[in-house]
Formats: sequence, structure tokens, C-alpha cells
Amino acid sequence: MGMYEVLLATFSIGILTKFVDLVVDDGLHIPKSITYAAGIAYGVLIAYVLANYPLLAPLGFAIVIAVLLTRKIDRKPHIAGVVSMVLFIFLWGFPEIDLILFAVFLMAGGLDELLSDMSDKGRIKGILARVFEKRVILEVVTFLVSFATGYWIIFLGMFSYDAGYFLIEKVGRYFKYLRNE
Repeated sequence: MGMYEVLLATFSIGILTKFVDLVVDDGLHIPKSITYAAGIAYGVLIAYVLANYPLLAPLGFAIVIAVLLTRKIDRKPHIAGVVSMVLFIFLWGFPEIDLILFAVFLMAGGLDELLSDMSDKGRIKGILARVFEKRVILEVVTFLVSFATGYWIIFLGMFSYDAGYFLIEKVGRYFKYLRNE
């Protein structure tokens, strides 16, 4: 798997993940079958990236486990995504994982989720709330790991995912605006 292919895949995972969020969390009116298909598609794409690009495996698994541990996977289309990821990772092969990087990314991802929740609930206020709402800890950590190791694909993969996620977040706001008119 080439670098551009993996970045396109991670960008697509971000798009599909946020699309499912918009439906299940924000009330975007899309048929359930399409929502489930999007969840399954991002699960298959995650498995594909993890199986074929082992440098991203610690990050990918850490993100999935962090959202599971913080109970963010609470809707059926997201559950379908995780189940499809697990099935396909077993089909394509479980990659070797650097356990130190996995632990670092798991802690960063867990902190992102917890601090984002605290910001959303008003327990953190001001500029820190705005920063933590964006879940920047994992991005900073992936940058630092990439800088320290020279494996820039780790940061680029995270950046690519976020670019897809935030792009659809912006587009979703537009559709919410149209629905409210």
C-alpha cells in the first residue's frame, strides 16, 4: 500500500465516521441502510489500513479502543463499523503492533475523549474548552512521535483522517442549517 493510497483511505475513514456521527448524533435524515453501509465501509477501510500499513496499526487500534473504553461507540451503525473492522482484520491478518506506541496513543486518545466530554458538559471553560473540544492531544502526540521516529506517515495518517472528519463536520452544519429553515 503506497503512501497516497493510505492517506486517501484514512481521509475516507474520517469522512465516513463523521457522516455516521451526523446521522446518529445530530439527526441528519438519511436512510438507515445507508448509515449502516457507511459504518461497515469505514470498518472495512480501518481493517484494510491496519492490515496493510503496520506503522498505523498502533494508532488505529488505540483510537478504536479509546472510543470503546469511553463508551463513544453506543449506536448500532458505529457498532457495525467496529464489528466489520474486527472481522476483516482477522480475515486479512492481524498486524504486529508496537506496544509502547499503542500505549502512548491509547492514553492520548483516552485523554482527548475525556477532556472533550468535560468541555462539552461545561466542566472546562474558556479557551481550554475550545481547544479540548477539537481533540488535539492525539494530533500533538502523533506529531511528536513522527518527529522523534521519522515515521511521518503516523502524523499524516492522523491529519488525513481529521481533514476528512472536519470537512464533513462543516458540510453537515450546512445541511443542519438547511433543515432548520
